[in-house]
Amino acid sequence: MAQNFMTCQFCETSNETKWKCINCDLILCQECKIKIHTKLKKNQSHKVIDLKEFSNLGASETIRDLDLKDIQCTTHHKELCFIYCQDCEVLSCAVCLLESHQNHKLTKIDEVYSQKVKELQELDNKISQDLPYFEKCEKDLQVIKSDEQTQHNGIKQIILKRKYELKEEITKHTGNLITELDRLWVPRKTEISKQLQDIKKKSADLRLKKAKIQEAFQSNKASTIFTTSDQVSKHLPAKPGNFLSKRQVLLSQSKDEKSDLDSIITIPTFKVREIFTSDMPAIFRIKNLVNGVNIMCPIDDNIQTFTLKDNKCQITNIAEEIGNDIIDMTVTDQDKLLFTTASNSEINCLSTFTPGCEVEVFISISPLHARGIHASVNTILIGFVEKEDLFPLTEASRRGIMIYDYNCRHVRTIERDQNNQLLFSSPDAITTNINGDICVVDSTKSDNWEGRVVVLGEWGNFKWAYDGHPCINTEYNFTPYDLVTTSKGIILVTDRDSNAVHILSMCGDLVSSLNESHGIEKPSCLNIDLKGQLQIGCDSIETKDEVAKLHLVAMSF
Repeated sequence: MAQNFMTCQFCETSNETKWKCINCDLILCQECKIKIHTKLKKNQSHKVIDLKEFSNLGASETIRDLDLKDIQCTTHHKELCFIYCQDCEVLSCAVCLLESHQNHKLTKIDEVYSQKVKELQELDNKISQDLPYFEKCEKDLQVIKSDEQTQHNGIKQIILKRKYELKEEITKHTGNLITELDRLWVPRKTEISKQLQDIKKKSADLRLKKAKIQEAFQSNKASTIFTTSDQVSKHLPAKPGNFLSKRQVLLSQSKDEKSDLDSIITIPTFKVREIFTSDMPAIFRIKNLVNGVNIMCPIDDNIQTFTLKDNKCQITNIAEEIGNDIIDMTVTDQDKLLFTTASNSEINCLSTFTPGCEVEVFISISPLHARGIHASVNTILIGFVEKEDLFPLTEASRRGIMIYDYNCRHVRTIERDQNNQLLFSSPDAITTNINGDICVVDSTKSDNWEGRVVVLGEWGNFKWAYDGHPCINTEYNFTPYDLVTTSKGIILVTDRDSNAVHILSMCGDLVSSLNESHGIEKPSCLNIDLKGQLQIGCDSIETKDEVAKLHLVAMSF
């Protein structure tokens, strides 16, 4: 059995100590407790507790409860506090009461004490609920920073390794890659560090508050509860509304060791190489066939082939007076031209491209009317509306995209989101990107053809929408007519009234633009030709020289 070296403070002989008198602050053996301490009349109201229970929180509470009667006045040191002034929010002795608190609202100390304990317990519970969130945020940011630092270092090491593996003439190129990589990483690192510092500060503040509250609960003095309640701010830090998520930066590595095509995927640059004029009032759609045939049409019911020569678009009519204004067109992998016309259910097809060629019906989506159309690798996507007026929309309106295979079999229809809301107003131009996402020009007004870009996942899940940018759309609202996507996933959209082409990331962020400074006026359509060059077809109305133009633009990434 372990030996007890604590001696009774009454008899000073017995080592069999078992009790502690809270009021006397004395350690007692069993015999002194029964025969001496308890027999004294003045000790009959004393609180005697088992030493085994003395170290727990309950003992501290008991001691504080007793200490309520012995709180010394901070102003009059020889006096004990016996009342609490609610007006001044201070403990007061009799002298204080006479000097400063007459006619004030007074409350018993034990009542206020209980309320203070309850408030601190509630605050402690709230901190216990919020602190794990901030600690997790801190941990997550540490992981993000570490992962992205590792990612950054890893890419830099790959670049450096390839620098010495490749030929001497590409040394300058690898240096440029590292410079570009650092340009992307340094502000990102600063952004993460700033938020991490803020989260750390908030976590530390919560931990400090919690420590002070716990210290008060462990204290034997009741005054500590009052002091802590006054000192510990009840305000808790706000949770961040824009918590950072991990960002990926990739090095595009060439498979050809003889070339220096390694690159950091970043914003593309554009250079207008040539400008061709046309006798048409507007160049509304442009398409290229693999066999070398180039297709162009105005916004009316004519289709032409064209060649670019001597700064002119030389056209030849091949299909005239089709019956309605052309809405959209696309080229299949078999070099067939599919196109839609206004207020029509039929998707028309051209297989030959000489004057007087026969227009065939590829498919009909009656009773709906076709709008935008796009041929992907395996499917054909057709935008549709109901036969009634385009605007305004009603609860019964039908707007969406039908998907068919090349055997004209219906695959699925995309029309409403998970909340049963229409995804589109009028899907007038459609394409897909490198991820298989469906990118749509959705016209929202018929008077000036304002609109937006809507991007869906391959299976129709809504991803994002873009309706212009304040740095471009200062005078006119966003009026998209056409869009294309590049091999790097960049999305380009015409904005006719603002004389601009918006260049968007795959996440829908504006990263750059082509505008009047590049000579672009009233852009209506976009096309990427077989050489990877961007073609921009423009309207003639309200331009400086009132001539429809085709801009040939070189793209570099």
